[in-house]
Amino acid sequence: MQESLVYVIPKWTELCVNDFKEKSSRLSEVIEEGESKVYNFEIFVSETYHRLYDRQPNRLEDSAIKPENKIWITIHQQMSELEVFQQFSNRLNGDEFLSGIGTTALCIAIVEMLPEPAEPLEDPEVIRKQLRGIFEALQGQTPNAGLMQKIQQLKQQGLEARLACEAYADSISPSEIETALLSGIAKAEAEMQSITQSLEAFSGSSDYSHETQLKIADKIQLAQRLHASPKLQAIAELAGKKIAIAAKIQRSKVKEGRTEMVGVTTGNDLTQLLPCELLKLTTPELFPIFAQGYIERSLLQRELVSREPLARGPIIICLDSSGSMAGQEEIWSKAIALALLSIAVSQKRHCRILHFTGKVERIDDFVGEIPDTNRVIDCIEKFYNGGSTSFTSALTGALASIQQHEQTKKADVVLITDGLDTPSSGFIEQWQTDRKKYEFSCYGILITSGNLDGYESTISNLCDRYVQIEDLTDDSEVSNCLYNI
Repeated sequence: MQESLVYVIPKWTELCVNDFKEKSSRLSEVIEEGESKVYNFEIFVSETYHRLYDRQPNRLEDSAIKPENKIWITIHQQMSELEVFQQFSNRLNGDEFLSGIGTTALCIAIVEMLPEPAEPLEDPEVIRKQLRGIFEALQGQTPNAGLMQKIQQLKQQGLEARLACEAYADSISPSEIETALLSGIAKAEAEMQSITQSLEAFSGSSDYSHETQLKIADKIQLAQRLHASPKLQAIAELAGKKIAIAAKIQRSKVKEGRTEMVGVTTGNDLTQLLPCELLKLTTPELFPIFAQGYIERSLLQRELVSREPLARGPIIICLDSSGSMAGQEEIWSKAIALALLSIAVSQKRHCRILHFTGKVERIDDFVGEIPDTNRVIDCIEKFYNGGSTSFTSALTGALASIQQHEQTKKADVVLITDGLDTPSSGFIEQWQTDRKKYEFSCYGILITSGNLDGYESTISNLCDRYVQIEDLTDDSEVSNCLYNI
């Protein structure tokens, strides 16, 4: 058990923070850098976690806090005096993962603020232990002159070590500490928001509550992947907006009725009575007849049967991964793909995401349930920077998924590309035949940067509907085209 600096850490909290340290290479790096400046930085990291994770942190009595820990006393005091820190810790209480994220961000800011000491700081407690060991070995006997000299040297060394620690603490102003804490909290808030967006974006769901199903290790891995990849951060941020739009459009759709009237029967269900029976309720002379029919369950009412909607075919997203799609086009197209994946999850439909260049480079199939977050990231992160574009390869891969789900109809194929390709007339003819045979729809999204009118006939022959888009920041037409599927 590690020795306390300012706070006593409960056993469970110690297990939680040690587990986070073990799994988070980022926090381990922070600790290593901090230890190079101040010897007990790792204990401070654990105490910071304790203050974020536990609702009522357990502070040592002032008399039990060693004077050489003045730097940690000062930092903890600044935390206590900052209202924003109290609000921040209240939001994180009891959340092992977010407490670790908050601890990491705060301790990064503290490490950056801490100056390099002129000389490495020694731990006075190590010297105290040496002295205690000497006195225990003496067992009350008087030390000889040589040992007495050693004791005096150790006492002087311990005093100098303590004074050096106190002087180091005095070299840092409260305003520097406050600035570091505020910076750390701001960065932690931004990172937590980014992680929340990413969990929604890469889970195929706008319902954040499912993230509690993820293990701590999976969340830490996600956080580290996001931290290392600005591209994933950009995709997740944009996808969050697309998913919200898609969910709104889906909610506004008129839902198919689940029941259908097939005839007339008898009973006493007041919600299904025919008008002629309801009329008896408004005529006093007829009410006794109504009451008798109600008791005998002989009133005329509608006969209904349940009509569950038929399962729909898969959503297949063909993503152009040629070199010309690098940059904003890639980020935008993958955000659209994640929005479509969220629709597939909500409709419990199979979803295939297919990356293509001059050939099919990668296929990922998701079964219509909330998918594994890291699997989605693996899929979305890939980019093949191909030198050519083949609609034939992409659509052949899409058709294969439809044929695998031949028992369902109303599949949707979405082709997203900025490339130009002219499939053979034989392929186009067969594709049109297959569209009728398997009763699926095909949508084309063509990202343009110039005059592509000459290719309209190709796209129109392949797709039921297509949209040309020049400005990726104004894609309302794309939303209306796709998110109603």
